[in-house]
Amino acid sequence: MWLKVIIVLLFFAVVFCLGRGLYFLLKGDSGSAKMVNSLTARVGLTALIMLIIVVAWLFGDIHSNAPWLYR
Repeated sequence: MWLKVIIVLLFFAVVFCLGRGLYFLLKGDSGSAKMVNSLTARVGLTALIMLIIVVAWLFGDIHSNAPWLYR
């Protein structure tokens, strides 16, 4: 359960960083450091989400019900 909460919170942080980057883009500061930092944080958070999912899958905390995995 705690793993789902962490992933959802990180997802909302990604959406927030994406929105913040869009705000700076629409404001006209397309080359500003604030926009670059916002989008860098978004990429970093997305990589962190993927890493958490892979590690949780390897340790058996989450599993897949995909039929092609268990033939």
